[in-house]
Amino acid sequence: MQPIPHKSCADAGSAIARPECHEARTRWWLLLLPLALLLASVSAISSAADLPKIIYVRPVPNNDDVLLQQGTSGVNNAAKLYRLQASTLESQATRAGRQQQLENAVRQDARMVVVIGIEFKEILDQVARQAPQTRFVILEHCIANAAANITCITFRENEASYLAGMQAALASSAGKIGMIGAINTTLRQKNSQAFMAGARAAKPGISIHEPLWVEGAQPFNDPPRAEILTKTMLGDGVDVIWAAAAGSNPGVFKALTPQSRAKAIGSGVNQCIQAPGRVLDNVEVHADTAIVLAVGLLINGSTAPRFDFGLKEGAVTLTALGLDAAYSECEILHQRPVLLKLREANSAIVSGKLSMD
Repeated sequence: MQPIPHKSCADAGSAIARPECHEARTRWWLLLLPLALLLASVSAISSAADLPKIIYVRPVPNNDDVLLQQGTSGVNNAAKLYRLQASTLESQATRAGRQQQLENAVRQDARMVVVIGIEFKEILDQVARQAPQTRFVILEHCIANAAANITCITFRENEASYLAGMQAALASSAGKIGMIGAINTTLRQKNSQAFMAGARAAKPGISIHEPLWVEGAQPFNDPPRAEILTKTMLGDGVDVIWAAAAGSNPGVFKALTPQSRAKAIGSGVNQCIQAPGRVLDNVEVHADTAIVLAVGLLINGSTAPRFDFGLKEGAVTLTALGLDAAYSECEILHQRPVLLKLREANSAIVSGKLSMD
């Protein structure tokens, strides 16, 4: 080890005047630097370990489901914003596997647990009642008479569905539009009705094909079935189809050949880039935005059993109305008069001048 600098090096004048003083101090700083970095690292780890935990429990192992991926990003973003320690637990795709991970989150002293999927609806209440110190958040699927520590997040998808109906009617040259959904539920029916209402508001004489539903064993992931339904609609003269069938949507896009000249409106995320030239726009749901909003409200003391987010909160929107619309490659961007009407309607809904009730 190098000798300690001479006592005279403590004087400012000596340190400047004598090079050996500067060199000696530099050597000592270099020796101390690893220790300083180690202490800083330990401090950071200790600080992170002391933060309250927010845990996202997936209903299945990691896959390319966009909504579930948004769950991860939403929890991570909320953790950064509100100084929480975020982590994700992946469940085996069984009831027992999901319950096990919920219980694991509780054992890890999670302050908040976030889940997405109807798969949790039947098991969440039981786990929540056994862990009153933990706040549970479930997206889209509210539980009747739920435990007091459960909050559900719902989306006013009907607001964006109304805009999609307006867009479909205004963009249709054949005067006939339709919708293909995954499964015929109360929520999907509500969105379908909003789609029709928006279409008739924009063009009263528009012809609307009855909704067709994928259904079956895999309604959210059955492109071949969606392709068959699309060809049925095309055969009936429909030229704008709202593809609201999640993972089945690629089947809709596949059926829209250049010869048909028909277009689709996608759903969930920006699907214009998945089928260039065939997708006008998309109804987007931002689960990540909703999670950040909900966590903020809960952290600040809210005990509400439900949060309902829509256009105003940025939890649902059309791709063409988003901040990055110019980079979306959506076909509707070439129809400026239609965009202007959509923006006007969007503003009316956000301000409350146009009610969806």
